[in-house]
Amino acid sequence: MSLPPSNGKTLLVTGINGYIASSLGELILSKGYTLRGTSRSLDSTEPLTGGAYAPFVSRVEIIEVPDITVPGAFDKAVKGVHGIFHTASPISFNLQTYEEVVIPAVSGTITLLNSALEHAGPQLEAVVVTSSAATIIDPKPPGYVFTEADFAVNAINVAEANRAEGKDTPGHVLYPASKQAAEKAVWAFRDEKKPHFAISTIHPTVTIGPPVQPPSSPSKLNTTLIPTYSIFTGDPIPSSIGSGSFVDVRDVAFVHLWAYEHSDISNGERYIASHGYGPPQATADVLREAYPDRRDIIQAGKPGEGYVGYENGVVKEVSFPPDRISVSGKKAETVMGFKTRTFKESLLETAKVMERYL
Repeated sequence: MSLPPSNGKTLLVTGINGYIASSLGELILSKGYTLRGTSRSLDSTEPLTGGAYAPFVSRVEIIEVPDITVPGAFDKAVKGVHGIFHTASPISFNLQTYEEVVIPAVSGTITLLNSALEHAGPQLEAVVVTSSAATIIDPKPPGYVFTEADFAVNAINVAEANRAEGKDTPGHVLYPASKQAAEKAVWAFRDEKKPHFAISTIHPTVTIGPPVQPPSSPSKLNTTLIPTYSIFTGDPIPSSIGSGSFVDVRDVAFVHLWAYEHSDISNGERYIASHGYGPPQATADVLREAYPDRRDIIQAGKPGEGYVGYENGVVKEVSFPPDRISVSGKKAETVMGFKTRTFKESLLETAKVMERYL
């Protein structure tokens, strides 16, 4: 890949070796920007800088930020940048305390925003924060369609109540709680500080798609890719994963960069990144169809059950059944003028990468 002409701007991505962040970084580099990334450890970024980013290495700078919650942690990283994408946040479902998950997510976000306000400089145009559909989705009746107008509070309320009572909270509740608390802090900062730069938030649903730099082993795959790999290798098909909504990682990257490049429009906005439905049963059905030699390995489950689009043993499409809640990515697609990748397309390109582990 040849190095595109420089456009003279530098963009910062926190947590650069993350799944979404690394895909965003590749898109940024392909558009002629200089990329500055942060990571807890420089060593952890070597597969990326020596791999997918190697053709662009003259425009890549990595800054080590061991602890994103320390005040001033991002002061050096933000200096002189034109845009910031804050993707770094804890995402381990094994952690079970408020202090391990929620507080770092909020502190890291506020630390980044304060550094941007005080040390980036007047050229900074926008900060785009990677949030989650977990800040959108709360318990609702069947058939409810979630949009950017919805603000989820259930998980953070549960986590805060448990904390007050000295109880642990399961990781699958703490993660959305951390995202809900962090987003609340973002908008409070914007209202109070009234920064000269734009602020927007991006809310991906369950994210799949080929990683920019495939890890050395499947155990190191991103959390949202593990269920796909498990089904591919014959593990039981789970009943569901979150809301069942999905999006391709490359489309998530596009939404982020668009929000920066159109900060006059995106300022103060929330954008859901979601294509539609992608339940585990559909994953099994698509993979069994595409890999006939693995039909004895990939469990069949109940083909076609729980989604619309399975006809005569073939997955024509994958759509929400009318009795399920759904998450709409229509706002981003309409405003940004693009179409997200289909579930089948994204899944098969993800599986192609995973073939190396079989």
